[in-house]
Amino acid sequence: MPSKKTQKVRFRKGDRRPKADTEYTALSYRKRLIKRGKKMIWKVTEYPTKTVIGEYFFEEDAEKVTKFQNKHKVWHANGGIPKFLTIKL
Repeated sequence: MPSKKTQKVRFRKGDRRPKADTEYTALSYRKRLIKRGKKMIWKVTEYPTKTVIGEYFFEEDAEKVTKFQNKHKVWHANGGIPKFLTIKL
């Protein structure tokens, strides 16, 4: 019968787990058709942060950005696109 290991770190009341590192979460980009007023707009969203990175009138433009970001993962090291480059709703 294997011996039981003792825990080397002592936890105290109120301790929290460390924040999940964004480097290990997979970023993905999706395009969606939304209706704004009478216009139909293609919106590109980054997941899991759910930030809007672009809105396009043509589907081809949104598809181009989505494919490029999903292939190259440009902002993966930063944990996603910086807030000042996103669209605020």
